[in-house]
Amino acid sequence: MKKLLTIISLFIVLYSYSQESIFYSTNQLSNRVSSKFGLEVYNLNFIKNNEYFNFIADGYTLLGSHIYPQIQYNNSINTRFKAGVFIQKNFGETKVEHVIPTFSFQYSNGNHEFTIGNFFAGNNHGTIEPILASEKILRDDVIETGLQYKYRSKRFTIDTWLNWENYIRANDDFKEVFTLGASANINATENLTFPIQFITRHKGGQINKKIRNEQNIIDIYDLHNLAIGTKYKFETNSDHQFILSYYFLFHTTNAPLTEHPFSSGNANYFKLRYLHKNLNFMLSYFKSNRFVTALGNDMFNSYSLKVNNNYWNGELDNRYLNLQEPKRELLFAKVFYEKLLAKNILIGVQLEGLYQLNESIETLVTQESKKNNFDYSYGVYLRFNDLFKL
Repeated sequence: MKKLLTIISLFIVLYSYSQESIFYSTNQLSNRVSSKFGLEVYNLNFIKNNEYFNFIADGYTLLGSHIYPQIQYNNSINTRFKAGVFIQKNFGETKVEHVIPTFSFQYSNGNHEFTIGNFFAGNNHGTIEPILASEKILRDDVIETGLQYKYRSKRFTIDTWLNWENYIRANDDFKEVFTLGASANINATENLTFPIQFITRHKGGQINKKIRNEQNIIDIYDLHNLAIGTKYKFETNSDHQFILSYYFLFHTTNAPLTEHPFSSGNANYFKLRYLHKNLNFMLSYFKSNRFVTALGNDMFNSYSLKVNNNYWNGELDNRYLNLQEPKRELLFAKVFYEKLLAKNILIGVQLEGLYQLNESIETLVTQESKKNNFDYSYGVYLRFNDLFKL
C-alpha cells in the first residue's frame, strides 16, 4: 500500500508539471477498484471560445457535453476488462454528434501498465501544446484506439502509445492514418526534470486506391515532431511554486508540398508557470523557423490553416491558400482556476491571450498586417468523474 501511494503521489506531481489546460483530467479512478465489477462515469460539460483574427488559425467555438460510462470487470488484482460508450453532444444541435463503443484490456504490475483497445487521453499524454493541441480532449478523438504502455518510477516515467485513427479496406479511396507517440520525463532531482516528447503521424496504406500524378507523387508519408526540454521547479513554500521550462522542437516530413510546405523546421518554446493552490498562471514565448506541427495547436504552424469560405465582391476569398509565416514569434499568457464544488465535481475557468510579434502581411485583398495582433480565448468546464461498485 505504501508503494502504491508513493506511485500515485509521484503521478500527481508529474501531472501538475505537465498540465497545459484547465480541461485536462488524469481519469485515474480505474486504478482504485476493489470489487469484481465497477461502473465508472465520466461527464464533461464545456465551452471554449477562440476569438482569433490572425492569418494562421481560425477562430471558432467548441461547446458541448461528453458522457462516458464504462463497465469494469476486474479479473484479478493485475487485470481488468472495460466496455463502455462515449457520447458527445454539441450545444445548439438536436442530434448527438458521436456515439463510440469502447473496449479495452488492461494489465498492471508494479510500475508497469499495458492497455490494448481503447484508452482515454484526458491529459494529452502529458505533452506540450505544440505537440498535441489541448482542444483534442474536447473532441471525440480524446478516445484513442490501439496500444498504450506506461512506466512510472521515481526517476523515470514514460507514456507510449499507438493510436490507429483511420482503418482501410481494399480499394478504399482514402489513406490509413495512425499516430505513434512517446512522452517521457527523466527526473534528475526532485526539482529538475528533462522531458522528451515524440510524435509520428503516418498516412499511407498498401491496399487502398492510389492516384499518381505530378501534384501527388507520394502515397505514403510521415510527419515527425520531437521536443527535448528541461524543467526546474522553484518552491518558495508549500503554497507557491514557480516552474521554468524550455523546449527545443524539431519537425521533418516527406509529405508533398500540398500537404506541408516545409520539409523540416525547428522552434524554441519557453514557459514560466506559477501555481498557487487552485490558481495556475503560464507565460510562454514561442519562436519558430519553418516549423510544422502534426497534431499541435494550429497557432504554432508556419503556414495558414484557415478555412477559405468567405467572398469578396462575389469571388472566393483565397488569400490564405498559400500564405506562409516561416519565422513565427508569439507570446502567450494563460490563467486557469478550478474549484471543487462537491465530491468528484470540479468547475474550472480558463483565460488565454496570444500576442503576435512577427510581421505578417497578406497582399491579395486588404494588405493588412498582423504584427502586434492580439487574439484571445476563454473557456469554462464542469466535470464529474466517479466510480461505483456493482
